Amino acid sequence: MSSNENTVRIVDSFEQGKSSLPGNWLAGAREGAIGSFAAAGFPTPRVETWKYTNLNRLARGAFDPLAEIEAPAVDAWSGLFVDGCDRIVIVNGRVDTAASTVGELAEGVIVSALSDAIEEIDPALEKQLAKIAPDEGAPLVALNTAFMRDGLVLRLADGTVLERPVQVVHIVDSGDTALALHPRTLVVAGDNSQATVIETFAGADGAGYWTNAVTEIRLGRNASVRHLKRQSESTTAYHTALTQVRLDRDARFSSVALAVGGLLSRNEVKVAFEGEGAACKLSGGALLRGRQHADSTTEADHRVPHTNSDQVFRNVLDDNAHSVFQGGVIVRQDAQKTDSSQSNRNLLLSAGAQADTKPELQIFADDVKCAHGATVGDLDEAAMFYLESRGIPPKQAKALLIEAFIGEILEDVADGVARDHLESAVGDWMTGLGKAAAE
Repeated sequence: MSSNENTVRIVDSFEQGKSSLPGNWLAGAREGAIGSFAAAGFPTPRVETWKYTNLNRLARGAFDPLAEIEAPAVDAWSGLFVDGCDRIVIVNGRVDTAASTVGELAEGVIVSALSDAIEEIDPALEKQLAKIAPDEGAPLVALNTAFMRDGLVLRLADGTVLERPVQVVHIVDSGDTALALHPRTLVVAGDNSQATVIETFAGADGAGYWTNAVTEIRLGRNASVRHLKRQSESTTAYHTALTQVRLDRDARFSSVALAVGGLLSRNEVKVAFEGEGAACKLSGGALLRGRQHADSTTEADHRVPHTNSDQVFRNVLDDNAHSVFQGGVIVRQDAQKTDSSQSNRNLLLSAGAQADTKPELQIFADDVKCAHGATVGDLDEAAMFYLESRGIPPKQAKALLIEAFIGEILEDVADGVARDHLESAVGDWMTGLGKAAAE
């Protein structure tokens, strides 16, 4: 880890502004977290899991975690709102109550902004928040715990079903102020409950800021949660994120995370199998150009027998963009009958693009089924020839192949409006590709 003068500055900012952070009952947890971050500093490439992603420029940046910026009108961002959802809107790190909409909920379902949920001591919340994703050994998680102010809290009692998806939209339009934002999402799904959660991150063009997000998800027995994430940050911003999931017996978790924004981004998903019969599917990828860097790092920790994990990641890279895939699978000694697979494919559209891929299996059991595969290549010349031979112009043929390639990660998104939300991000990126080709 790297502890430098900027680490000291961040710790000093915490000491000066901690009294302004919501939730007095969290003071002890915040103090412990900032101490953990101060001791560790920022991760460096000397840490194996950060080998391909260098945070030196981020670590040297003067990002302000406590600045209060007047929230702009969100009308211009309404295209990010998914129809038919309950919605929490966070602008420049603070909840926008006027833009947020939560309709009538079934008994046993709680949807609220984090800042509202932590105003009073709630014994149940106290046992859940900052407990699913521990700070130990994770300095960026610790930093989030120290400064977390707003986000989403979703709790479902046993047997409840969230009829509508819930979306949390993070918008940054901070002008010349370099904000550091530490949003926290907490999802606790009781036994036999069901929910769909959509996280959307976006920022104004040219805005330089840092989003450091943590999402904690715990599924009870036979619970089912779908998690969709669209990362459309400013291309001059930084985005680091961890989603930590814990699965009880027969729980089902599926995730799709798509990155098109950010100068540097890292989306980390860790799933711990704590009950037999649990299963997860992790899908994701990135569409990048210029000098963008996107890192997808996963860990499926099979701790008990009869569990399944499937990972499918796709990246499309143009110009001098750089993608990273680190797909980790751990099969512990008692986790017999584990079934796990990984697939990472990377499509390079230019000679300057680069993809690092490292699927990794750690298997300590002997009765398992595990597989992985990774490819890096350019557009299929035979497929291009086939399309062009049938009268499709080269630019259109190229676009069709790219859309089909990245579309593989969206195959399991059955919800029409949720899928449209992710596909619109792909469409926006493809429009930029078309402009580049025209120039």
